[in-house]
Amino acid sequence: MARFNPHHKSAPVYEAAEIWRDKCLRLDGSLFAEGKELWSRPVFNELDQHFVQNLDEGEGNFFEKLEVQLSEASPECKQLMAEVRWVLMVFPARISPQTKRRSVERIWNWSGEALDSSHPLLSDETFDGLGATGAAYNTQQWREIVFLVAAMQDFKARDQQDRDRLLGDPWVFASWLNDIPEGKNRQLRHILANLVFPDTFERISSTRDKHRILSTFESISPKSVRKMPLVDVDRGLFGLRERLESETGLHLDYYQQGMVSKWRTPKADTRNELSPPGSADLTEPLDTQPLNTILYGPPGTGKTYETARLAVQICDGSAPTERSAIMARYTELTREKRIEFVTFHQSYSYEEFVEGLRPENGSAEDGEAEGGTSGFRLEPRPGVLKRIAERARHRPATTSGTSDYSNRRVFKVSLGQAWSPEDEPIRREAYEKGFVSLGWGGRIDWSDPKYADVSAIQNRWREEPGEQDANKLNANIEMINQLRNSMRTGDIVVASQGNLRARAVGVITGEYTFDADGLHPHRRPVEWRWISDDESGIEVDDLYQSKFSQRSVYQLVPDKIHWNTLAAYLDPAASDIPNPAHVLIIDEINRANISKVLGELITLLEEDKRKGAPNELTVTLPYSGEAFSLPGNLHIVGTMNTADRSIALLDTALRRRFRFKELPPKPSILGDTIVEDIPLEALLNAINSRLEWFLGSDHLIGHGYFTGVEDIEQLDSVMAHKIVPLLKEYFHEDLRSVRSVLGGGDGFIGRKKIVPPPGMAEGYEEERYRFVDSYLVSGQYGPEAYEELIGSASSDDEVIAE
Repeated sequence: MARFNPHHKSAPVYEAAEIWRDKCLRLDGSLFAEGKELWSRPVFNELDQHFVQNLDEGEGNFFEKLEVQLSEASPECKQLMAEVRWVLMVFPARISPQTKRRSVERIWNWSGEALDSSHPLLSDETFDGLGATGAAYNTQQWREIVFLVAAMQDFKARDQQDRDRLLGDPWVFASWLNDIPEGKNRQLRHILANLVFPDTFERISSTRDKHRILSTFESISPKSVRKMPLVDVDRGLFGLRERLESETGLHLDYYQQGMVSKWRTPKADTRNELSPPGSADLTEPLDTQPLNTILYGPPGTGKTYETARLAVQICDGSAPTERSAIMARYTELTREKRIEFVTFHQSYSYEEFVEGLRPENGSAEDGEAEGGTSGFRLEPRPGVLKRIAERARHRPATTSGTSDYSNRRVFKVSLGQAWSPEDEPIRREAYEKGFVSLGWGGRIDWSDPKYADVSAIQNRWREEPGEQDANKLNANIEMINQLRNSMRTGDIVVASQGNLRARAVGVITGEYTFDADGLHPHRRPVEWRWISDDESGIEVDDLYQSKFSQRSVYQLVPDKIHWNTLAAYLDPAASDIPNPAHVLIIDEINRANISKVLGELITLLEEDKRKGAPNELTVTLPYSGEAFSLPGNLHIVGTMNTADRSIALLDTALRRRFRFKELPPKPSILGDTIVEDIPLEALLNAINSRLEWFLGSDHLIGHGYFTGVEDIEQLDSVMAHKIVPLLKEYFHEDLRSVRSVLGGGDGFIGRKKIVPPPGMAEGYEEERYRFVDSYLVSGQYGPEAYEELIGSASSDDEVIAE
């Protein structure tokens, strides 16, 4: 049945929705005022007059504008708007019950009557939520209200028999709902259908998600699904659920782990899931893609590009077919810090890769103290592996409609002394109840309108004992001014955990308030979008380019904010959706001492030892003393150039923990490329057949050197500046062997007999030659050199192909 919900306690929500349906839809009653007819046609017409016909779409706080819009409305109209707000709030799961309850109470109180906050329909259970909504559901909630008012005006104009007909058949109700013009693109259109008929309509508020699910499981093209009326899409989903539940004998949820990965592939409508020719063997579903992979092969086989393509596929579920699109997406994911790239070398160490001690200047911890301490100390700092592992563990999956927040102001806030256990209750209360708080400013209530000016704050603070000379930079003045006046509703706040970490991200939802009983009495209400599940939080580098200052409240510099990463924490998906995949690319993984670099963490690489796996292991890091494990959504992709070091020489412990995938030369990729009658496929085959005879298959050269070559000048340049130097390296400057690989003639490596010194010619049989790169002499090789190289190949030469 569609009401099945393994993520939230949905029964109280649907029970409340049933009360609303019977009292307010079928009849004209009220949720909170017994005996009143709030959900009636006349009251909705009044709401239409004061709100819909008097819209204020400009900047500013929604509630402040709404209060002005309803200032001339009747008490009943204001109470109806409060109950409309209740309908909007019962579905979203990412808004806290406290925030939902406060918003309903706030609007109701404008009517002059108090609303009992203990009312059962305002309980935490009722407001627990059913599923995720897109960011626009909150930022453009006025559009949802306009739709609901239009729908109710039409519904309330019908007689009781017609209302009963609509409420008695889910498909009649859905068809009627979809005919309301204001309902196009509204999430509430899906939500209302689910609230009224939870056994028929999915608890999905996104048209796109519905399209993806139906397209995936019923093998209908995305284009065809998009052309279907929404009612037909819902019918298709209803039939699909019946079929899948009948086949499995279990209730299903499309957002459960294992189910969501089958249909949710970001940008699936615009990306082709086919891989480029020659790489289809690396295209695997996310649930079968191994966590640890090493791509190995000789130079020029496209290992670097293939890691980029594979990283995009891991992160997105599929990769584009065009190289430019792959690299563009790779760049986006790197900016979002979901992909990191590091190159190993001989001196690379554990301290760089996992964690080590770094010098830090002494300073006060982030918190409520001014000034600082001087000095020098060594502090444990995470390496690249630990950073991306923490990021993969903390970063939530985002909603399908992640918003652009780059026009918002962002404030850093401190909630007590950063690492003081005594201040943990301050943080806990702030996160649980939804606010930021400040201890500066004494026990003075600064809510009076006169304190909207910093000078008034300064004058009042100077009345405090010993503060007669306080200037505006005094923390008690500056911090209160920042909290009370500089912050605005809609601004973003990042709660710090010391100068180097962030613990929570939220959005300011209201004005300054004073709580005389609070440990920190000065507050601003916040809708916390993300809170770390432990005290460590995330690295400040993930969100901001500088360390946090120790000031308790201040605005961050916009140009230093990593907006893509910050948006992920502002628009998290429901908690049941798995955290997104992250990829660490280790180039030249065979060049470092693996045992030294990984240390005790080599055991954690195994898939069954990852966090949440059956044999999960945790180690204690030596420098920080922290417990550490590798998350299951962190993939490690390494590359290895076989010309540098044979795979056989790799640490056997590393070999056991990685899936190895060979990327051999693919001459056939060059099959259609002929430059002045020189077939590049035959050219590469001729070189590689001789290299294998001399050195073995580890020292071939790849097709990548010749892709993009269009004329003889470019071909000469590739041979002179890439191929010949590489061959010289292979043969340790033995130009006689290089000459042999290139055809044995003078086309590429010319030779001139060296005249023996006097007295050595007679009886000295060995001839000696001086070898010269022909390109250095003439500036070109010319077609004859290539004819010699290819034409001299024996018919018995083995073609080295894929």
